Amino acid sequence: MNNPTYTFVSVSTAKPGRLDEVIKIAKAPTEKMDKKIDGLRAYQVSVDREKNSVIVWATFDKKETLYNFLETEQGKDDHGENEDMSCIETFTMYDLEPINGRL
Repeated sequence: MNNPTYTFVSVSTAKPGRLDEVIKIAKAPTEKMDKKIDGLRAYQVSVDREKNSVIVWATFDKKETLYNFLETEQGKDDHGENEDMSCIETFTMYDLEPINGRL
């Protein structure tokens, strides 16, 4: 296996009382990509209930693997482009280059 060169991380904070909706929206894209993208090396979706937040990280062989998929109609649909995102209070996304770690 080649060393992965790209990690996507997002932190979504839910509006009060809507954390379960954010969890559903946040976990769906990577679950769908796991079955379709060979370059997806690892992923995790985690919940911090005290902070009312959902954290997603996904590590890929390269950044283009994710972004090329997201440009396709299937990628847009799997990513939830048509989902109601009104349950999300704040969203922060990070494009990261892994420099150390273990998968």
